[in-house]
Amino acid sequence: MKRSTLLLSTLGLFTGQTAAGEATVLDTVVVSATRSEQTSVPTPASISVINAQDIERSGARNIAELLRGRAGIQVRDRFGDGSSGAVFDLRGFGETAGSNTLIMIDGRRLNNSTDIAAPDLATVALKNIERIEIVQGSAGTLFGNQAVGGVINIITRTPQEFHADLDVTAGSYNSRTITASVSDRLESGLAYRLAAETRDSDNYRDNNTLEYDNLVGRIDYNYAGGSVFAEIHKTHEALETPGGLFADELERDRRQSIAVYADDFQDTHTVLGRVGLNHDLNDRWSLNMELAYRDVERDFANSFRSGVQPPANQTRDVYTFTPRLVGVVPMNGGEAQFTIGADLEWTDYFLRSALGTQEVDQRIYSYYLQGVVPLNAAWSVTAGARSARVANHITAVNAFPPSPYAGGENLDDEITVGTLGLVFRPNRAWRLFVRADENFRFAKVDEHTDAGSGPTGLKNQTGISYELGGEWSGAYGGFKATAYELKLEDEISYDTSLFKNVNLDSTTRRGVMLEATAQLHRDVDIGVNYHFVDAKTDTGSFAGNRVPLVARHSATLLLDYRPVHDLNLHSEIRYVGDQVLGGDFANDFPELDGFTLVNLSAEYRIDGWRLGAKVNNLFDREYSETGSTGYTAGFVLADAYFPAPGRNFWVTAGYDF
Repeated sequence: MKRSTLLLSTLGLFTGQTAAGEATVLDTVVVSATRSEQTSVPTPASISVINAQDIERSGARNIAELLRGRAGIQVRDRFGDGSSGAVFDLRGFGETAGSNTLIMIDGRRLNNSTDIAAPDLATVALKNIERIEIVQGSAGTLFGNQAVGGVINIITRTPQEFHADLDVTAGSYNSRTITASVSDRLESGLAYRLAAETRDSDNYRDNNTLEYDNLVGRIDYNYAGGSVFAEIHKTHEALETPGGLFADELERDRRQSIAVYADDFQDTHTVLGRVGLNHDLNDRWSLNMELAYRDVERDFANSFRSGVQPPANQTRDVYTFTPRLVGVVPMNGGEAQFTIGADLEWTDYFLRSALGTQEVDQRIYSYYLQGVVPLNAAWSVTAGARSARVANHITAVNAFPPSPYAGGENLDDEITVGTLGLVFRPNRAWRLFVRADENFRFAKVDEHTDAGSGPTGLKNQTGISYELGGEWSGAYGGFKATAYELKLEDEISYDTSLFKNVNLDSTTRRGVMLEATAQLHRDVDIGVNYHFVDAKTDTGSFAGNRVPLVARHSATLLLDYRPVHDLNLHSEIRYVGDQVLGGDFANDFPELDGFTLVNLSAEYRIDGWRLGAKVNNLFDREYSETGSTGYTAGFVLADAYFPAPGRNFWVTAGYDF
């Protein structure tokens, strides 16, 4: 069914324009509602789409910059450069957001199931993205492990016709980026796409230089009954890491890095491979399957204030196989859609550091079924279930105190979750929904293994999310509202004071998310969003305390103005409220101050050329997106911060061949 992009975009750039300036209603393809392509949102969930035009007009240089200020998303980036350490938080998880927000590229999981490293978004260049789909709220049945707060699914471009482009960006901190791509679809059904990006920067802080290279190749072939594809990514990121600053150091010099961090770094080589098949079995059923491989080799050094740490080595080999059957069956005057699938994941993980070694052989087997069934012309019901099992064989040899577990230990578990929801569409403009969705996340090897005592066997985290929402879309505007409650048992988190991961007592997150868009004039679009979340511990010694690194209030105002043809001016005002520092479950330390930022950008197109300019943090606000409690060299617990960049400028020139 056709839907206006006014509703589904979250950037404020919602309306396509004809030459006369009239609104154009466009089909928006959505994959994340049922894990198959469709042009409607039949499931009871809030799903937003950022399309390719929105990405270009935003002036964003990376995914972190693009998603800042999007409704319901809190971004924490220690260095402000969008490198692999950036974390995206849906529904208020703070420090553990990287393990509770599922990040995917074309349906392939980026989250690590074995270790707590954040999903590595450095493997995809912004230029290669067709759209980003954001599923707000729990999606445990459809997507499984770690889809607790929501899902961000990045859809990359597929070849459609001959196209080649070259872009060059330069800006603050001696930064340069070059991207290039070429693609074509031949009459034989064969298509190809090649894309490359190179980037280097000194970054805002001392001891924070970045060198980045990314190469992508893809081949597609369409035949009468479906299509097949194969792609490969190769990425290298070399980043110096400046560490945090205590409050007095921050006041003296925000850009400094303390001497103990002088040799800290992370050097990551990643190779990704993927092959897939989409085949129509008959008029009603299709078979989709993908086999993927990810190899990550990472050398790094993360020092403590008490002393310099020698380099460590981490390797991760991940194999995934995701077959699924998708069926569309006539029912009750409409069409019911059924998805039956499996998510199979095998990981071999190894870490060698000054604290010892960790090794895990992990297997995750998940099977799921979801159906979207119309009851009549206005009502539909969504129901589904997933059964998942994890098998961990963990071997750990700890250096301090000496504590070998060479024989290894098996930590296995299994869980079943379900979902149930209703959608009511009284007419084309309105969609109302209610749902309950159970979720889970399996504990990781870092969390299972304590440096002093070996495998600890944490409980796996479980929960349930209740959501009520509605949305309205018209020719020149739209509105969305969602209220939710997310209750978790045995939430897994890190306790700074104990130097270990723990299962928290019961925690609850209650919130409201509002979005509105309007076309004030044929050349002026406006968008506003607001998110309130109250994330607290319910029981135990921290009962009633706020969950660290979660802003209760956040809001964004976006405005686009086209004063002349092919010139777009984009502005955003973003507010993020105060937060409890990371690790401060007792809520004893000073809070991380809230901040308001103003960003401006412009894009102009003429004769194949694309010219752009952007200024971030226009008023040079001094702020930190993240901070935590940490120990000084004298082992005194204190508040530490990661200062964000000040005012910075960027210019871009690109040409489409």
